[in-house]
Amino acid sequence: MLNQFIAIFEALNVLFWQDPTAQTIGFIALFVGISGFLHREDQKLKYYLTAFTFLMAIHFFMLSLWTAALLALLGSARNYVSSVTNNVWVMSIFIVVAWIITIPNSSEWVQIIPVVGVSFGTWALFKEKGLRMRFFMSLGTLCWLSHNHLVGSIGGVIIEGLFLVVNARTMIKLFKEQQSQNPPL
Repeated sequence: MLNQFIAIFEALNVLFWQDPTAQTIGFIALFVGISGFLHREDQKLKYYLTAFTFLMAIHFFMLSLWTAALLALLGSARNYVSSVTNNVWVMSIFIVVAWIITIPNSSEWVQIIPVVGVSFGTWALFKEKGLRMRFFMSLGTLCWLSHNHLVGSIGGVIIEGLFLVVNARTMIKLFKEQQSQNPPL
């Protein structure tokens, strides 16, 4: 167990020093994203996610990961637009564009998992609120977590794992608030 822990840190160290600027931007994005999932207000979460995904787009561009960068840039626009409208046609455009970006650039089934996650996240941001929004976002996070694990992205697993935990924590708080405002008869 200790050897695995050390191996993870050694791998992260190697990744960091391959492009420290890009990785620093990734770490900043991580903290922005975690801060967003700590908020119980949907609007604040959307603003934080806009900044998080924009930073991730920069991170992916710097690492020459073009499909991920385009999906993150699209996600940043999606997050912001979802804060000003919940129009089903606008939501549909974001989902269709994500699939159009992904399908031609996919050579293995594992590359489809993130766009499924993007689709869950898009639905959540445009059509859901509160607990339901965070539940659908968790489904998207699980897709990204699975993808990152399957492709061997240690940093990606850490980010998505932390998002899952922080989002679950916030969901529990929201559930308790709902229960205290609507006690059973």
